[in-house]
Amino acid sequence: MPIIAVSNQKGGVGKTTSTLNLGAALREMGKTVLLVDLDPQGSLTVAAGVVDVDAIRVSIGDLLMARAQGAPMDVKRAIIHTPAGLDLVPGNGMLSAAELTLATAMARESALQQTLKPALERYDYILIDCLPSLGLIAINALRAANGVVIPVQADFLAVQGLAQILETIGAVREQLNPELAVYGVLLTMVDAKNSHSQRVVATVRHSLDGQVPVFETEINQHVAYKEAAEAGVSILEHQRHGAPADTYRHLAREVAIAAGDQSVLAMEPRRGGVLSEAGRLWRSLTRREAVQPEGTLVGAA
Repeated sequence: MPIIAVSNQKGGVGKTTSTLNLGAALREMGKTVLLVDLDPQGSLTVAAGVVDVDAIRVSIGDLLMARAQGAPMDVKRAIIHTPAGLDLVPGNGMLSAAELTLATAMARESALQQTLKPALERYDYILIDCLPSLGLIAINALRAANGVVIPVQADFLAVQGLAQILETIGAVREQLNPELAVYGVLLTMVDAKNSHSQRVVATVRHSLDGQVPVFETEINQHVAYKEAAEAGVSILEHQRHGAPADTYRHLAREVAIAAGDQSVLAMEPRRGGVLSEAGRLWRSLTRREAVQPEGTLVGAA
């Protein structure tokens, strides 16, 4: 049962949009999916249709705070079924307090992993929307995860932070979670008519080739994503038969294959496109050609 962290320390690169819509696409494939909102601003919670994040009875911050204080609560108490149709462990400002409390707790990097354990048997996939940081909460997400999806905006400045997240993943693999895999870099906010955007896409694919997987699927700029978030639903519900929804359907298949989901592998026809790229990613990961940099674990000191 894959736990997937959608992570990048830079904000505004499409983490929340990708987490929600990837979850909806996996659910459409017949998978049971749980979303976890690790952002103190509760962006994923709001995007899933829960407007008042401060009125949430039990959030992921409450769960982590309780575990840090030695009084763990069952994660099932926090799971809500959202207007977007997905199960969610919501996030709000309690996460900031939880991070401070975790700093002095025993096994602080494993708090999220232990918190999620009771939910593992109920879901095929758990998707974690990480906050734009590489602090202790983000380290917890990488410790709990089997794989990482790294959204990167097709913009020169956004790409500059890619090396930092890759170094952090490498350090987590070395010190905390040797099985952590990079499922792929996801290019987001791609503008097919913008030469700068296209140069960035080409540069990322060329520079990471043979080193870090890059998904074949690219998330183009489209107002429908913003409209869906405003309505508190996924793109698959907002514009079911449009190109934006199909994009996330393609991504869901790539992610499932990268995660080694045998049911999806069995259903996929053997042809080029998504399957061939996803198969290459999976072979790369099983050969452990993904991130192997040396470094000090950010946020763990």
